[in-house]
Amino acid sequence: MKLSQRILFLLKMAWNDLFGEDPQGEVSRVVSGESTSDRLSALLNEAQQHLDALRLELANVVVHQQRIRHSWQERLAEIQYLNTAVDEALKAGREDQARGLLNQVNRLQKGADEMAELVHACETQASEIRTAVSSQQENLDVLRRRSLLLEDREHSIAALTEVFNAQQSLSRRAGALQTELAEWEEQIAKREDKLAVRRDWSK
Repeated sequence: MKLSQRILFLLKMAWNDLFGEDPQGEVSRVVSGESTSDRLSALLNEAQQHLDALRLELANVVVHQQRIRHSWQERLAEIQYLNTAVDEALKAGREDQARGLLNQVNRLQKGADEMAELVHACETQASEIRTAVSSQQENLDVLRRRSLLLEDREHSIAALTEVFNAQQSLSRRAGALQTELAEWEEQIAKREDKLAVRRDWSK
């Protein structure tokens, strides 16, 4: 498998890890008590590690490309030097020497042309990989910001739920207290009425 294919495969695998569905794994996470926030955070971190590893691979591709380019430039310099020697040999009337130098130039030129194609292929490959990694990093950054936003919303919902539960509990207690106060007030009123009746009889 070519390096570019391997890198693109790893990018796809990282994205499948991030978005893939695994019912059995979901059951295990529920049993273990792992929260959605923790799971997404772990997946995002794992995807980031994949991208960081791909950047290292991309750096290796660039280093390889630079080495080929350096060798190609050395070959071009050698061809230029031999062409100059051919011109000097022809000027001096040394046709046999010029012919031999031209044969060397032709062999070197063929290799230089192949190296030029390889340099171009490496540049294209590195550019495609760099674009893919950059695009996936942007997507991952968007997902990370969205995950943080959802985590904040989840915390807010939890806090509001606690407040709502406290309000309901307070309402129930207030209702019970009002009932108890009403009963107490009724008892006092009855005792007051009895006391008033006794006073009337004692007159």
